[in-house]
Amino acid sequence: MTTIEQIEHLVKELGPAMPEIDAIVQTEDPSWAIQFSDEAIIILEPADDPSRIVISTELGAAAEAQQRTVYETMLCYNLMWRDSGGIKIGLAGPQGALIISTDVCIESLTLQELQQEIQRFLTIARSWTQYVGKADAGEAPPLPGMDPGGFHLHA
Repeated sequence: MTTIEQIEHLVKELGPAMPEIDAIVQTEDPSWAIQFSDEAIIILEPADDPSRIVISTELGAAAEAQQRTVYETMLCYNLMWRDSGGIKIGLAGPQGALIISTDVCIESLTLQELQQEIQRFLTIARSWTQYVGKADAGEAPPLPGMDPGGFHLHA
């Protein structure tokens, strides 16, 4: 079974298994947009070598006055791959939106494991969305794993 076929199979089961999903739409790419009851939208895309699902969502854009703070926090978070489970955040081009993503190995991936990965990803993405939004007002909340006393760089 190809990566795309494996994802198609899991996505067909995902909707009925997660009541908080409002809609799943497949694009021609192929990728799948999943909308949740709180209006959060994630994208599932296939990737090969190794076969995996890339889960991503847009966090919005940092206000110009807060870009340095948000980007520094983002870069520190990217370095914390041991703590974040490999979640990455980047820019969709100069002055672009912040995009958060993670890879999930598809080999022997079960529906329950995919649900857990999506829930974990959504929790972190929602925290980042709040952070980016509140950074504009100068009152950014702490992020998971980013408390000032707990941040340690690993070589």
